[in-house]
This record gives sequence, C-alpha cells and structure tokens, in this order.
Amino acid sequence: MPSGLCIIGSGYSAAALLLHLEARNTPMDGVVVIGPQALGAGQAFGCVNDDFRLNVRAELMQVWPDDPGHFASWAATNITTDRDANTDVGAFYRRRDFASYIASEIRERPALASLPHIKASAMNISPAAGGWNIELDDGSATSASRIVLATGNPPPVWPFCKQIADSPSLVRVPWRGDWPDTIDSDACIVVIGSGLTALDALHTLRRRHHRGKITLIAPDGLLPPVQTGWQNADALEWPQGVRASGFLKFMRDTVGDIPWEDAEWQRRFESLRYHISAAWQRLAAGDQERLIRRFGWLWSLARFRAGPQAFNSAQMLLDAGQLDIVTDLVTGITTDGDGVHKVRLAKDADLSADAVINCSGAGRDPLVTRILDDETAARHQSVRHRPAMTSKLALLQADGTPHPNLFGIGPMTSHVAGDVLGSASIARQARGLAARLAQ
Repeated sequence: MPSGLCIIGSGYSAAALLLHLEARNTPMDGVVVIGPQALGAGQAFGCVNDDFRLNVRAELMQVWPDDPGHFASWAATNITTDRDANTDVGAFYRRRDFASYIASEIRERPALASLPHIKASAMNISPAAGGWNIELDDGSATSASRIVLATGNPPPVWPFCKQIADSPSLVRVPWRGDWPDTIDSDACIVVIGSGLTALDALHTLRRRHHRGKITLIAPDGLLPPVQTGWQNADALEWPQGVRASGFLKFMRDTVGDIPWEDAEWQRRFESLRYHISAAWQRLAAGDQERLIRRFGWLWSLARFRAGPQAFNSAQMLLDAGQLDIVTDLVTGITTDGDGVHKVRLAKDADLSADAVINCSGAGRDPLVTRILDDETAARHQSVRHRPAMTSKLALLQADGTPHPNLFGIGPMTSHVAGDVLGSASIARQARGLAARLAQ
C-alpha cells in the first residue's frame, strides 16, 4: 500500500521537516522515511571524528526559529566533558553533538520515533497512478502519493573527469572523519580544496600530531576567514526590482570598506542573509547565472567561515612550514607500483603524495541526476544539474508546470532559494514547507 508522504533522505533537512510537521500536529500516519543513515545525521553530522566541529557557535545552530537558543541550552546541559568547545567567540561543539541533539528531539516525540524508516537509498522515482513508484538500491521498491526530496549534500566525486577507485590512501569522501587511522603519521599528504572540510582535515591531522608534509591545492589558494564574535545583526530589506549589478552593489554598500576579519564586517554581512533568499528569487535567471559565475566563489568564502579551532590549526601548520598552499587545479591522479600517488596539476609540476584527501566538495546527486535525465523533472535554466523549482519548493515538470506532489528541501534547492545551507535557514524552509504539506 503506498505511503501518503515519503521523505527521501535521512539527514538534517529530513529531520527538520519532520519536526516541523509534528509541531503543527500533522498526522504522521502514512509518513515514511527513506535513507541509509540515522535520522538527522546525514553527511554533515554523521561524523565519528571528535575533531570535526561545527563551524558556527552554538546559538546559531537552530532547529526552532522561534527558540534560537534551544540547541545551545541543550548542549550546555548535556555536553559537559568537551573542554575544547569553548572559545573567545562562543562554543563550537562537535558535529556529532548536533546529531545527538536532533536524535533527542525525535525521541521526545513518539509519533516521530516510531516512523517507518527504510534504511536504503532511492535510486529512481517514476510517476504512477496518483503518486510515485520508488526504486531502492537493495532491489526493492515502494510507492508514495507525495515525495519530498531531502537528499542533502551529495557524496563528493574526484574533481576531474576520470574517476579513480577509493583506497585507504585515496580518500574521496572525508566527511565521516574515519580516514586518519589509515594514514601514517609521516605520510606526505595532498589535500584538494580549501574550504571548511579542508580545514577539518588539517585540524584533525594537527591534533593527531601528523609529522609529514601537507600540500593544499585550490583554485583560489585562499582559506576561509575565522568566525568572529559578531552580535545583533538586524535583518535588512533588500531593494526591489534590481538586476545583478544592483544586487551586488547593495551587498558592497552594506559591508563597506571594513576588513572582513573584523566582527563589524561579519555583523553587516549576516544582516544581509536574513532575506537574501527572497531577494535571490526575485532576480531573473540570467542575473542569477552571472552572479554565480563571477562571484559565487567569493560569497562562499565569506559565508562559510571556519571555527576558531580549525582555523588556528591551519595557521599553526602554515607558521611551522609544514603546510604549503598551491593555487592550481588537480586534473588527475595516478598510482605507481609502490603505492605512491602522482597528483597532476593544470599549471604546475606534478606532486607526489602518500595520501590524497578530496575536500573539493564536488558531487552530483545520483537521484536528482536520474530524474533530470529521464525528464521526470525539468532542468534549471542556468544550473543544469539541478531541477527547476517554484518558490514554494515544488519541482517543475518537463512542460514547465509545477508537480503537485513532488517537492525539495535543503541544499538541493540553493540554486533557486538562495542561501539555504545553514541549519537555521533550512529550519525556516522546513517550517514553511511543513505548513504547505499540512494543508
């Protein structure tokens, strides 16, 4: 018998949606979850490494928009042995601590704790009479009247065309943090990418007293700035009817000429984020494309600041001369008979490495790719590997009309909805979608 509502994905986006559905006293009969991991963990928080920390302080990790300090209060009561969490600018807890918090929120709600959860991955969905057929990677199938795609961040692939096999010394997916135990402490390591995951990798290597040389390769050669102790960022109203140039000018005028290391710069920047999703959706597709192409990398660099612990580790490795940063692109990796990896670069000489850690973040959602290739959903005009969607998070059909029973939430919607990669913005998105689903 088909379920009434199937949520595909078991990470934070799925958990946030379920919590907000339950908060509205929505009947949970007929709701099913499909996903391989524990509900609420996902790629972001299903981490076994204590050195992988949240990159924002506790009060900014929010599931309940009307009670923004809920996680911070829970953590202060339930996490009492993590001496490294506290910094001068706030408490930065471990990623797995937030997963434990979500699990506790679910346990407190019997209707959610007892939900059917199919521990598999959805490989394809196809229209059926009155709903959807869902194919799973274990060879089974199920069906649903309505689907919400909450697949989160897709697993990374190597950031070059010819993919290579995973091995203990070729770490394609570093997010769980279980790879350091397989790498010798004297190994020469290449880290691909310079974002938050790369800083997590550097932090755990330093914490484990890694002695070998580390080379970080990234197109821009820049590390994220560190989080500051900003406070009181009031929501700004974005101007109406602007093009890409006006959108960018408003951002520049808001932050001004203050150095971005300054807490006031970050306070002003954070004030932009409250309503940026609505402002982004008012832009024409061509303006969105131009902004993504020319300034997307800079927005990400400013937006995703590092926690003090990881940032300080990177600086210590740089100061000690153990870490080098190379501004370049990796075009491939080969391995010789002795297990030494040759990392090919676009501009510079090849590098030899005993281990390579892929922190590029590059990836494609296999389920989304399948439904786009099958024309079950229409492609976005500019971001072709993502689905076209309405502002109400309904995916579009091939003829351009909204699907009445297929929705998306979380990172997979960022090309349409704007800045929806943090816990608080996903929670607001979940609250809105829950209201529409409950009608």
